[in-house]
This record gives sequence, structure tokens and C-alpha cells, in this order.
Amino acid sequence: MKLKECTILLLATPFFIFLLMPCCVGAGSSQSDNCVQNSDAGNDLINNSSSTENGREKLEAMFSRMGFLSYFDARPTRMEPGPDGYTYYYFNENDVLCFYGDEAHVAVSEGSSNNVMFYLEGGGARWPGGGFAITMDYPYDLSFKSRDQDNPLRDWTFVYVPYCDESLHMGDNIVDYYFGKAYQWGMRHTAAAVSVMKELFPYPDKILVTGISAGAYGTYVGWAIVKSQYMDTDTYILSDGGVGFYNPHDPATWDTILQSWNLRVPEDCTKCDGPINTYLFETYMNYDPQVRIGMFSSYYDEIISQWFLKMDPYDFRQTLMRVTNDIKRSHSDRFSRFFVKGNCHTSLFLPGGPEYEVQGVSYYEWIGQLVNEDPAWRDYLE
Repeated sequence: MKLKECTILLLATPFFIFLLMPCCVGAGSSQSDNCVQNSDAGNDLINNSSSTENGREKLEAMFSRMGFLSYFDARPTRMEPGPDGYTYYYFNENDVLCFYGDEAHVAVSEGSSNNVMFYLEGGGARWPGGGFAITMDYPYDLSFKSRDQDNPLRDWTFVYVPYCDESLHMGDNIVDYYFGKAYQWGMRHTAAAVSVMKELFPYPDKILVTGISAGAYGTYVGWAIVKSQYMDTDTYILSDGGVGFYNPHDPATWDTILQSWNLRVPEDCTKCDGPINTYLFETYMNYDPQVRIGMFSSYYDEIISQWFLKMDPYDFRQTLMRVTNDIKRSHSDRFSRFFVKGNCHTSLFLPGGPEYEVQGVSYYEWIGQLVNEDPAWRDYLE
């Protein structure tokens, strides 16, 4: 693979703080990857008031089957001031625990607008016999989770969910490891954080459910948890470095993850075939006529493809494009991608970060188009 403009970045971020991370852009891309015919707007399945009502009923039924509704009773036991203007809310250990049995919390930084960003932190993933993860609590200004003047989300309230469950914010089990029992209670932690958000901000104008890496994977269940408590609020998803699928050639590992974390992939997702769960996004758009979903990835994301999924980079790219092309065809106006050349993991490692441009549009601009439902919002495939 030919690479140019290869930059070495050392970044104290929610990923492998100790890691010298190669961020390489400029690998070639095939023209066929970039060509997706926009389907007629009529292909969006929900387009009138009666179908909207039916979609809401389907959403509520699906949320009930996913098993998180009983976790909204969690209430914080205390609150403390945190860094960068955040306030920490700590939960009772009977409601939520981190991987090693530590106390769990959520952090909130109130903005000046009536919009809320629900941010799920990254940090790897672990399952019996595999994976690697670290606990990350980094509620500082960084990229689109910042008050940077160029950030279109700068005046939003930030609800920050640290990463401490090591199950992509979606596990729901106590798991036996070689050292003993571990609490992979990501679903409980996410629901508890939403409970705090609901109490503090009951009627926001907009909610963006987002995250990077493990947190981006977490949006696939996190959006459902948020939406269940804000059925009348406009919502958006930004998945940054979380492609939503696992290695389709390694069903044994997927089965281990599924069983160990007690994941419940809703049967509503008829295209979710084993490890390919990216189609959850399509299911959400089928049921909710408003939600809009953006995805960032590089074509050869080294951390996801090789470190975690153990996939050949070119196989990873083919799977990424095949699945997302399929979703784009079915919901052309409400699903778009910002894909870059090379093997970078998340937008944090791009040269220039969110100021990085594809076809003259920066990542910052593209995020702004997403949450403002700008008609100009579209795919940018480098």
C-alpha cells in the first residue's frame, strides 16, 4: 500500500496515551468505492404521519426487548467539581460499577444553547481470551468535544460518559476472567448517564449521540438508550472510528463477545448477520423519520482492522464500503460518510484534526451540516 503525507503524532488522548500512533493519509482508493447512486427520497421508509406513528410504536417495542429500560432508576449519590468546568456525578455501586468494581460516574459541562451532545469515550475492548482496553476519563477540550471557536458544537452542553466497562458501552453481564469477576455493565452505565441528562436537561432542542473508537461502537446501542427517554427530540448520531462490524471471518470470536457481554441485537435488524451490526443504523432510520447519521473512518483503520478484528486491511475496506454503500442507498439523505485515505484511527489522528478537509469541506463543517440538517450535507469520500 502506497502512503504519502505520513505524519507521526504523539497525542495524549482517550486512546493509548503512551502510544506513538502512525497517522497516514494518501493511500489510493478505487473509483467504485466513491460511486454510490443516490436513491430517490421515497426510499426512506417513513415518509408520512401514519408511518411515523407506526415507527414510534416499533421503536418503543424494540427498546423494551433490548433490556435497558430497567436501568433508568440509577441516581447519583454525590456530585463534585471536575476539570474544564465539568461537574462529576457518581453512582451507587448497587446500580453501576466499572470493570474492576470501581465507582462509575458521568461528567457534565453546560453550554449556552439548548442542545446536548452525549459523548461516549473510547479505549479499546476486552472479552475472555482477547482484546485490549484501558479505562479512560478525559473530559477535556478536544476536537468536536471542545469550546473551540471553529467547532459547530462549541455552545452545546456536553454530557461525557467515561469508558470503564471495556465492553463498548453496551455490555450487560458479570464476566469471569482469569483474575476473577469483572463488571461489563456498559449498558447500565449509559442508562445511568442518560438518567442524569434527563433530569438536568428534560427538553433539549437537539441531541447528538457520539463517540470515538469504542465510544463510536457504543453509539449503536447508545442512541437507542438516549432516544427511549427523548422520543420527541430531534437526534443525530456521529460515529467516529466505529464501523459497527466485527470480523465476519471469525464467527467464534463474535460468539464469545456476544455471549460474554450478553449483547442483545434486536431482531428488528433483519440485515444484522452475525458480526455485521452496522445495519442497526439502517433499522433506526427505518423507524425514526428524523434521525440523521454520520460516520467517520479511514479506509484501512489500523487499530480496528488489524489490532482488534484481525482482518486484512483490504478485506476491512471492502466490508466497510459494501455495508455503508448499502445503507447509503436505502437512506441517501439521512446517512453520510466522511472517509479518508490511509490507516488513521479516528479523526483525532488526522493532520489538523477536525480542520482536515476532503474536497474543500472540513470535518468541522461536515459535522455542522449534519446537526443543522443542511441540504448540502453529503458523502465526502477521499
